[in-house]
Formats: sequence, structure tokens, C-alpha cells
Amino acid sequence: MKTSPSIKLLVEDPIVVNPGEAITLACVTTGGEPLPTLTWVRAVGALPEKTVLKGGTLTIPAITSDDAGTYSCIANNNVGNPAKKSTNIIVRALKKGRFWITPDPYHKDDNIQIGREVKISCQVEAVPSEELTFSWFKNGRPLRSSERMVITQTDPDVSPGTTNLDIIDLKFTDFGTYTCVASLKGGGISDISIDVNISSSTGEGLGARQRERRPASGSRAREAQPIPTPKTDPALEKFVVVETR
Repeated sequence: MKTSPSIKLLVEDPIVVNPGEAITLACVTTGGEPLPTLTWVRAVGALPEKTVLKGGTLTIPAITSDDAGTYSCIANNNVGNPAKKSTNIIVRALKKGRFWITPDPYHKDDNIQIGREVKISCQVEAVPSEELTFSWFKNGRPLRSSERMVITQTDPDVSPGTTNLDIIDLKFTDFGTYTCVASLKGGGISDISIDVNISSSTGEGLGARQRERRPASGSRAREAQPIPTPKTDPALEKFVVVETR
């Protein structure tokens, strides 16, 4: 008696992997007469050229972020409707990083002043976003949230991948290099580090010195490249003189 096909996937959904790893998706028939034929397809675009297919098994060696997406196994035996099961492959990644300061020392109407509040915001694009964690450092030492140094993480629905460091009642002792480090809980991905240096300058003003990783043309935002550890590049440092109270 002829029957329509049925299948199941022997993988989790979604599948979260690190770039460079090999991944295997297994699909098996659980019913159907005559025996169904199994085919793998990708929701958007063709299967990666490096894909290895063997029966109901799909293997992607050395996966990259370009290989991410939804993959489906389809079983067809020309009886009834084809059976279809899908899984989503997520490839971990830390992408663009940027920071901004409030008040903005590059804006003529805003000044960083002793006794005022200064907010340093750090934003990073992460996949998957729920694995993103942030750490703050001052002059290489870990920072903990306190009454004067308040560390928060913005609501992901409002501003995803954003953390803020609020310095309440700025003092001269607060001068130094502040580093925001973005990491993924799953590991296997190099952290992104963003440095902001707030320091005194000659004369009567304060200086906001900001260490850029990769300048963004026409924007005050500074981009950071994924790197294992922060490094100083004096050629990319800029100074802004602002007023004291």
C-alpha cells in the first residue's frame, strides 16, 4: 500500500556553531511507501559549494557566516504531499563595534566638565545577540558598578548590543583609559575591545582622548576591529579640549 513520506531531523534547532567548525545535518525517513527520496535545500540561495551530501546527511566543512541560514530536508515519493523538516544554522560572530560619549566632546555646544555626569556608550553587533556579554575596565583593571560608576546594559528592544558606563560627578581621579570588551558566552570568537581615554590637557581645559580602531568616514562614531587584546596606536589618537566649571 502506498503511503506519503514522513521524516525527522537528528539535529537541534537552532544549531549554534563557531566559524571554522564542521557541521553535519542528518535527516532520516520514518515512513513512506515507496521509499522517499531525500533532498536538502537552503531557504535563501543555493547550498554552499563545499557542501557534502550523502544520503540524507549534509555536511558543511569549515563553516562561515555566509553559510548561516535555514536548511530543509524534503522527502518525496510522489504519494501525497512531500514531507519537510527545517533547522536554522547560526554562526557566532562579533561584528561592528562603536562608541559615543555624552556630552559629545566633538560638539561645540557640549562640554565635558568636572562635577558633571559623563556617559560612555559601547555598541557591538553580535550573533547570536543573547550570548553577548560586556566587561568594563579602567586602565586595564576590571570595573564594578558602584554609586559613582554605574554600568548598565540597554534594553535589547530599544538599542540592541549596547552597554553604558555612567560616571557621576566627574573628578580628576576619573581620568584614564576606559575599555569596553564585548564577548560571546559560547567562546571561540575573538573579543572586540573599544578604548576611550579621558584625560587632562595643558591649559585650563579637560581633554577627551579617544582611541580609534578604524575611523568611520563622516561620523563621530568609532569602529573597532575584532582583536584579541587592545593595542595603542598613537597615530589614531585625537584630542578635544573642553571647558571646566
